[in-house]
Amino acid sequence: MRALILVLALGCHKDDDGSSGKTKCCSEDPIPSADAGPDLVGFVGEDLVFAPGPSSVGVLTWTFGDGETTEGQTVVHAYDGPGHYTAFVEATGSGPPSTDSLSVLITWPPLDPPPRSASVMVQANDTLYVAMPDFDKIAVVSLDGAVEHWDTCDEPRTLSTDGSLIAVACIADDSIQIFETSGVRISDIVLRWGARPYGVAMDFSGYTYITMQGLGAVAMIGPGWTFAETIWVDDIDLRGAAMTPDGLIMTRHRSSDDGGSVIRMGAGGIQYWSLALDPGPDSDTNARGVPTYLQQVAVRPDGRVAVFPGMKANIERGLARDGLPLTFETTVRSDLRQISLVADEGPVGEELEAALFDDRGLAVAAAFSPAGDWLYVAHQGMETVDILDAYTMERAGAAVDVGTSPNGLWATDEHLWVSVGLDRELVRYDLDNIAIPVESLRVDLLPASGEILDPQVLLGKKIFQRSVDPRMSSGGYASCASCHLDGDHDRRVWDFTDRGEGLRNTVAMKGRGGAAPIHWSANFDEIQDFEHDIRGPQQGLGFLSEEDWEATGGDTLGASKAGLSEELDALAAYAASLDTYPRSPFRTEDGRLTVSALLGQSIFEDPTVGCAVCHSGPEFTDSGWIAAGVPILHDVGTITADSGQRLSGPLLGIDTPGLRGVHSSPPYLHDGSAATLMEVLVDRNPADEHGVTSGLSLEELENLESYLLQLE
Repeated sequence: MRALILVLALGCHKDDDGSSGKTKCCSEDPIPSADAGPDLVGFVGEDLVFAPGPSSVGVLTWTFGDGETTEGQTVVHAYDGPGHYTAFVEATGSGPPSTDSLSVLITWPPLDPPPRSASVMVQANDTLYVAMPDFDKIAVVSLDGAVEHWDTCDEPRTLSTDGSLIAVACIADDSIQIFETSGVRISDIVLRWGARPYGVAMDFSGYTYITMQGLGAVAMIGPGWTFAETIWVDDIDLRGAAMTPDGLIMTRHRSSDDGGSVIRMGAGGIQYWSLALDPGPDSDTNARGVPTYLQQVAVRPDGRVAVFPGMKANIERGLARDGLPLTFETTVRSDLRQISLVADEGPVGEELEAALFDDRGLAVAAAFSPAGDWLYVAHQGMETVDILDAYTMERAGAAVDVGTSPNGLWATDEHLWVSVGLDRELVRYDLDNIAIPVESLRVDLLPASGEILDPQVLLGKKIFQRSVDPRMSSGGYASCASCHLDGDHDRRVWDFTDRGEGLRNTVAMKGRGGAAPIHWSANFDEIQDFEHDIRGPQQGLGFLSEEDWEATGGDTLGASKAGLSEELDALAAYAASLDTYPRSPFRTEDGRLTVSALLGQSIFEDPTVGCAVCHSGPEFTDSGWIAAGVPILHDVGTITADSGQRLSGPLLGIDTPGLRGVHSSPPYLHDGSAATLMEVLVDRNPADEHGVTSGLSLEELENLESYLLQLE
């Protein structure tokens, strides 16, 4: 009996001739088993060998994940496009079928050398270099976390490397420095006054290119570190820069209302490409908007695609514009655009599919993995780095709670490095699980000399940027930096009719030191009054206690909010620290007033012209208070039906703006209706209510404009 059971268990059977006592085992007709073998990596169009693993049994059918299928034990297949594919093998035979899968990564071959992007952080050999603009230093970090610091020029913003040299662009003192990777500084290059160099990119033949934000031009530095040429791009506000074999790619930082601007300068001359305004519709997951704050270019390692992190500004929405109020999720949103750089990706210079982000504010940095298959995107206010499939733009994972103000990224095959600017840290994430990167190292970048900012100012600067804080905003979209990145202005005209105001041109904070009255209608008398915008349009919980809010919240010009909230007081301290105006590029190369400006000064000060009546004193303004809560306002003939109200009442006049730094703050007037200062003096002043300019000759008007453009 035991023998019979054993035979049945083995699945034995009689021979076909029916003879008794002769059996065959099932090992000759085994149950199917699928073993797909190891994961594969290859290039587009390359033949890959799909070989089953040793445990594979049965007839095999391969499905490659690109719509193609074939049968065979070991097969060859090539993919027509890049991507992350999942291939399957199915084994069939006598018994249930069996399946197994493997991952296939297909990329385009990377360029050698790879594209070079101006960035807060670059890597050369086994060392990371991180710009620290608050300290006028570079942090030099080994991959095991050891740190040293190099002193640099004033406010280094971006770096570039060719592997042996580090180029540094310093925006505040108009200079470029070149270091050997050993730390030896081999060159200091001073550009013209007001150039405001931002993006620096070293090419592949010994030249270095620098975008000059103040000039709308590119400085070219020759192999001997001598100034070679200024190339005029005719697009003021240049920032982002990246070098590819086909030329230099640049961005206009703050876009026009028509769309974002990308410029390529190469052998074919200068080409201008556009990033389109997103038509929406507005919803809880997307919104209309023009791409802006474009301050970095990241090029895929294969050189076929460039991406541009930034922010969408919904300039089409508002009660006066389309009858819809601006809301916390329809005003600003994180944005990432991409453009084709080669014809078989799409027409060169045209947009490809954009990434979509929800519950995200400004995107400030982007970096590709070395293979080009993953794209890392840092969101400043949300303190998050999203990980996208670089070929589909779909979200694959994220590093969250990275710290205050992530501003630079660098990726290797194993690690993602994140520069966390205001925490003065560098964070390393392991990428074993791309969906949930694991923090494995946090490096303190603070120099031995310690923190340079006053603790209250540093706290205020952090709060200014943090949209992730539910006290600041709902959904993580908006923070103070959304309109005032770096304490500057966004060159946008917003429709604030639903706030009891009207069309309002964003005012630069730089140089003003937080001085009150605040806004064109003087509706705030202290920085702490921004609690109203925080709790209102931004739908934040607010920084005041409910008791203090009830006591002060109804009136921005009533009881002071100073001293009631550590965070609001810190915001005020940060605003007060913004007491320096940018240099004017309209002055002489060494910073003196031109002859034309000196002639214009006499016209400005002429009492019969009257400019200095309201634009008086060291700040060129009579802004102030007649009595507590009663500001000095003037109606100079620029108020229109779209100018709206003041504090939900009549708008009887406008607070006089200071003129220092006016060269860097177009458009002009409270509603942005003048693109140039000449338009302010002539087109928007037909009745001589804004200075008696109708009797001035064209030459006198040009001299007056020249003087205004050189005030700093």
